[in-house]
Amino acid sequence: MDVDEAVRRVGLNTARPLLAVNPRRQWRELMDARRHLYEEVARTVVATDEHTPEEVAQAIIDALELPEGAVAPGVESTGMTQQGPTRIQVAGSAGSDPYEVLVGHRLLGELPQLIGDRARRVAVLHPEALAETGEAVRQDLADQGYEAIAIQLPNAEEAKTAEVAAYCWKALGQTGFTRTDVVVGIGGGATTDIAGFVAATWLRGVRWIAVPTTVLGMVDAAIGGKTGINTAEGKNLVGAFHPPAGVLCDLAALESLPVHDYVSGLAEVIKSGFIADPVILDLIEADPEGARTLAGPHTAELIERSIRVKAEVVSSDLKEATCGRSSTTATPWATPSRRTSATSGATARPSPSGWSSPPSSARRTPRRRHRRPAPHRPGVGGPAADLPRRPVAQAAGEHEDRQEVARRPAALHRPGRRRQAHRPGGPRPGRAARRLRGGLRVTRRVLVLNGPNLGRLGSREPDVYGATSYAGLVEACTDLGEELGFAVEVRETNDEGELIRWLHEAADGSIPVVLNPGAFTHYSYGMRDAAAQRTAPLIEVHISNPYTREEFRHTSVVAAVATGTVAGFGIGSYRLALRALADEPTG
Repeated sequence: MDVDEAVRRVGLNTARPLLAVNPRRQWRELMDARRHLYEEVARTVVATDEHTPEEVAQAIIDALELPEGAVAPGVESTGMTQQGPTRIQVAGSAGSDPYEVLVGHRLLGELPQLIGDRARRVAVLHPEALAETGEAVRQDLADQGYEAIAIQLPNAEEAKTAEVAAYCWKALGQTGFTRTDVVVGIGGGATTDIAGFVAATWLRGVRWIAVPTTVLGMVDAAIGGKTGINTAEGKNLVGAFHPPAGVLCDLAALESLPVHDYVSGLAEVIKSGFIADPVILDLIEADPEGARTLAGPHTAELIERSIRVKAEVVSSDLKEATCGRSSTTATPWATPSRRTSATSGATARPSPSGWSSPPSSARRTPRRRHRRPAPHRPGVGGPAADLPRRPVAQAAGEHEDRQEVARRPAALHRPGRRRQAHRPGGPRPGRAARRLRGGLRVTRRVLVLNGPNLGRLGSREPDVYGATSYAGLVEACTDLGEELGFAVEVRETNDEGELIRWLHEAADGSIPVVLNPGAFTHYSYGMRDAAAQRTAPLIEVHISNPYTREEFRHTSVVAAVATGTVAGFGIGSYRLALRALADEPTG
């Protein structure tokens, strides 16, 4: 059981000698000291949280009747029986300390043990796409006695700048961060890169823990201690070798990962197979379709094997200098060549002929010498050939010069700012953290904003706008958003000023937007200027095709500042826009 469950059962009874001082911390220390001993001798682990004694007894009976490693059908359906995490050792080299990479599910309970008792303060760095997760982890750590702050970063490569690093340093300074305190980076490879760099440079190096949420982050970026930021001259030109104190690879975090991101990460796994572990290639060739999905039968084994290859490399050579031909620099065909972009943070993706780069207009790095890709193996080829193309009819960046907008990171809980008091009837503190014990899940907030008269859908000119009501639109957007890993908020207003305020809210919070401005499309320059301040993708949508209607509808003041436009597909225009947002990098 976890600490919350233990407290619920026994209470914080200070009459008990072991609970006399700081009971919650005492509970955690006892569990940290004893849990690994129990798990070492146990054949099966049965979680007892929120289950009756009868249910626990039945789960134990079912488990004991099975051979080692098997799971009873009844137990699997309740999720009570689980194997402990896989622990992969990374040996210290070049003066660094050894650490463990944990792979499995429900790993957040391991975080306090990695942080340790010496730390008083913890900074949780996370991208905007993981705002809910970052805040829940911060709250969980605060409930366990740490002074925890959450620092929200821009998504993907936009976070890897000197300005973002300086903002993080400022937050650490205002919080009084010392050398015994700990940084936690939750997100994709870009997030762990910047989190490790901030930890490496603050007070000449503090401990940090990586919690990668992408395949590429788990099998490569978070392991070994290569940290860094980008400059105008190129990627990762400023950085440090600063290994983490531990890595938590919670496979549940991959459930909301877009398909192309999962497949891109799989290429790094395949590279490990070519380098050192042919079993990886055998598993993929035996079931290539299964390997392309998280639900495949060998997902955990593939990730674990790839991590072991990386761990062996960095254990013998932290800087990967002597074994460089078998590390990340030797096989550009396997690792997407990510290049910094001031406009989109575009990332190279696999294609039938190899690895394709972003359009030349999005690149600002010097050209590099072309290297011929390594030969394909059957069944492992470029996986993006049959992925659906982004359904945006027109991208503004193809024909318009858009004014650049500086993206300023925001802290969810800024140092020195009073926390909002708990409201009666509202969610209890720590509830979000308890939900997370079932595994990390990437949830990205998206605003679907609608202008005048759209609240009358269903009754307003159904021959033009269809028979779907506004309530039906809301349901369609929220249902698809949940499927895509989005927390979708659908809003409608007849007030131009209110719509502008919503766009300001999205810009300040780096929130992606699906915008149907209605009649404001054709004349509202105030709304256009608000949309131009966007710091995340904004897709303009229309239910009908304006170019087949009255001439005044042919003009859009928003199109030039939007990421793209989808029109003429009825309510399906919203679905296409949300799916396009799912293709945006979230690291």
